[in-house]
Amino acid sequence: MSEIQEPESNKVEPNVVLEAQEVAESEIEKLKGDTVGETLYSSKWIINILLSISKVHEDGWNEKLESDLCTLWDMTTELDIVQFLVDHDFFQIAEFALNSSEEPRLMEIILGIIGNMACVPSVLDVLGEKEELLETILRHLSSEDSATLVQILRLLRSALWNIQTNPDSKWRINLRNSTFLREVVPFILKSSTNEELLIATTSFLRSSVEIDLPFGKTLLDELFESSSFLPGMLESFEEVLPQDEDHYSPSTLKYLEDWLELFSNLRKGHQVHQEILQEDNLTRTVEIPRRILTSFIVPWNLYPLDETKASCVHRCAEMILDFRWKGLLRADSTADIDATILKIISSIHTAMKEEEEDSEETMEELLKYLEGYWIEVAKISSIDEIIKILRINEKTVVDHAINLLKSKIPGEKINDVMDGLPSK
Repeated sequence: MSEIQEPESNKVEPNVVLEAQEVAESEIEKLKGDTVGETLYSSKWIINILLSISKVHEDGWNEKLESDLCTLWDMTTELDIVQFLVDHDFFQIAEFALNSSEEPRLMEIILGIIGNMACVPSVLDVLGEKEELLETILRHLSSEDSATLVQILRLLRSALWNIQTNPDSKWRINLRNSTFLREVVPFILKSSTNEELLIATTSFLRSSVEIDLPFGKTLLDELFESSSFLPGMLESFEEVLPQDEDHYSPSTLKYLEDWLELFSNLRKGHQVHQEILQEDNLTRTVEIPRRILTSFIVPWNLYPLDETKASCVHRCAEMILDFRWKGLLRADSTADIDATILKIISSIHTAMKEEEEDSEETMEELLKYLEGYWIEVAKISSIDEIIKILRINEKTVVDHAINLLKSKIPGEKINDVMDGLPSK
C-alpha cells in the first residue's frame, strides 16, 4: 500500500504560523526597546512631538500637530510618561512654546499637559522651583481664551495642595508675587460668561480660603489682599445658574457647594457685611439660598441625600440665620425660606424611615442642624412671625414643626401660636 501523501497545504501551514510567531516576537523585542517604562508608548514618537513643539513658531500650527498633542495630553495620565517628559526637558520646551506662539489651542494643550504632570507631587515640587516658567504661565491669565484660563486654574488648584502640605512652598511665593493672579481672578468672576471658567475660578477661591496661615489669615487673604469678591460672586452665580434651572447636575451641585463654602468663609470678615448692605446686594444674596432650598423641596432633587447636597442645604440655612442674628434681615422677609426649610425637615424625617443605611448618618446630621435652625428662628421671632411661617405649610408639616418647639420655647408662646393658626 502506497504511503498516503499529506496535502500540500498541511505541510506549509505549520511553517507559516511559526514564521509569523518569530516575526511577532522579534517586533515585540524591538518595540520594548522603544517603549517608555512599563507603557506601550513609543519614546521616539514622543521625542518627535517635542521637536515639533519647539519648531511650531517656524512651521506653524496644523491639525496633525494638534491631534498628536492631544494624544500626548491623554498619555500624561501615566506616571512613566510624566517622568519621561521631565527627563527630556518638557518644561523648558513648554516655556519656549508659551512665549513664542499666540495659538490659543496650543496654549490650552501645553497647559493641560503641565496640569496633568503637576498631579504628581514630586513633579509639582520641581515645577514650583521654575520661577520663569511660572511667571510665563501666570502671565497667560490675561488671555481672552477661556479654555486656556481653565487649564491654568486647574494647575493652580494643584499648587494649593502643595502649599497646604508645605506652607514654605515656592508655589506660595510665586503666587503671592503675581500681579496677574491678584487682578485677573476677581475680574473673571465679574465679567466672564463662560460657565466652565466660572466654576473653575470659584473652586480655586474656595480651596485658597480654606488654607489657614498664621495670625488668623487665609491664603486667600494673602494672595488677594483687600480684593472684593461679593459683586463677582453674585454675577457669576446668576451666570452659571439661570432662573429657569430646576434640576442640578453633579457639576452644578459641586459649584453650589464651592460657592456657599466660599461665601461662608468670606462672611466671617467685616468687609462682606459692609458690601452686602450696598445697592441691591442683600436682595441678590438672599435670593441664592431661596432658589437653592426651593429646588430641594422636590424629592428627586434632594434624594439620594449625599454630603454635597447636605452641605448646600446646611450653608443656605446658616446664611439666613446669620443675617437674622446680625439684623440684616427681618423675619417677614424670609418667612417663605423658613417655610421651605420646614418642608425639608419634614421630608427628611419621613425619608429616614425608608432610606438605606448608607445615607442615614448624613440625614441625621442635616436633620439635627435644621431642627436647631427652626428652634432658633422660633426663639428670635414673634408669635405673629411664627404664625406667618407656619401658615404657608400644610398640616403635617405644621404639626411636626410645633412638636419640635415643645420644651424648647415657653409653653405660653407655643399656645399663642397654635391659637393663631387656622384649624384644618
